Amino acid sequence: MKKDLLFSFLKGILAGLAIGLGGFLYILMIFLIKGEVGKVLGSILFAVGLFTVCTFSLHLYTGKIGLVYEQKQTKTFYISLPIMLIGNAIGAIGFGYICFFAFRNLDIYQITALGAANSRLAFNTFDDFLSCCIKSLLCGLCVYLAVKSFAYKRISVLGTLLLVLFVFIFVYCGFQHCIANMFYFSFANRWCGEAAINLALCILFNSLGPVLGVLLLKANQKSSEANK
Repeated sequence: MKKDLLFSFLKGILAGLAIGLGGFLYILMIFLIKGEVGKVLGSILFAVGLFTVCTFSLHLYTGKIGLVYEQKQTKTFYISLPIMLIGNAIGAIGFGYICFFAFRNLDIYQITALGAANSRLAFNTFDDFLSCCIKSLLCGLCVYLAVKSFAYKRISVLGTLLLVLFVFIFVYCGFQHCIANMFYFSFANRWCGEAAINLALCILFNSLGPVLGVLLLKANQKSSEANK
């Protein structure tokens, strides 16, 4: 069991690094290519992170939490969830600070990284809290559907395209992913009370988002069985 948990922790760190890489590619694109084109390309390239996680079977908390709602899991799995989350945080935050020290004197940091972090730190009204909750919930749903799509069609082009599509949706629409936000706050060096609030809400509602996906897939399965 200890070996499994250590393995989950280490693969969690790698998963956090992969998501951080996706976040960096997103920031790089919107910095280099202004306007909607840069945002679109950045949203697509962010999928590199989740594609890496799925291809190498890394342990990403938001990609694994959906399994809790599908069926009963082993005791080791439940214990591994917070451990992989800690690993994800170490990987994303570590990569974020590597980017911070590498680019802090350049415009990509001053303009884009700070902007990405600050946009997630606005909690002035109840609507701000509600928006963060809804965006985090929908992000959890998109990640769950992306991972499931890739798993169902792992050896086909369709599986990859579906993964990219769901990642594109949540990044382009501004849905909030807890691990990605850890990277943004670290790259911008903007850790503060509002960042802690953001992450607490993101982790909670990213965790609840897959419920919608599980219900959707079960309803579709029942419909298919009824039509046979």
